[in-house]
Amino acid sequence: MAVNISGDKYTGRVQRTQNFTVTTNGGVSKALIVNQEAAVETVTVDSPAASVPKTGGTVTITGKSNSTKLTFASTPAESNGLALTLPQNYTAAGKSTVNGAVIADDPGATGEFVWSISIADVPANVTVEELVANLTVTANGGQKAQVTITQAAGDSTLELDKETINLDVNGTAQTVNVTSNDAWTWAQAAAKTVLRMMRR
Repeated sequence: MAVNISGDKYTGRVQRTQNFTVTTNGGVSKALIVNQEAAVETVTVDSPAASVPKTGGTVTITGKSNSTKLTFASTPAESNGLALTLPQNYTAAGKSTVNGAVIADDPGATGEFVWSISIADVPANVTVEELVANLTVTANGGQKAQVTITQAAGDSTLELDKETINLDVNGTAQTVNVTSNDAWTWAQAAAKTVLRMMRR
């Protein structure tokens, strides 16, 4: 009689072994060793994208791995780059772990574990454009996973260094300094008002 032996999908990085014993009613025993192939080393993210509000704050990235260590790095986009300060520690299998250090007790040897990293104190976006950074997670064997982190565009701001200017009888020019994080123009109506004042 044949017996089929199967197992659950295995995500551990190291081969696992199970020992069985077959025994007859007459007391004869035979041992059977069942080995299950190790999974390849891997690192994944739960989502390839994350967002930060325009006001800034904290963003948390999560994923899974079976590696002996994970290394996190952040790179601002070439244009409209978001500069992130990564924490020294992240969480691997529920334990605080130094970025790039070997993970205690090697949980990935016997199965995938959950990891997470919280990036705090992201400053408010003072520009009117979205800011982007790429977070890369690298396993010990060089496998990589990436998350694109996007911060929402900030509010348009405008400041004038004067609320009123008074032109002399000759209409001699005066300077108004304009400070803004956005493109700006003088409205046509305002220009006509100035012209009318100059013609008096």
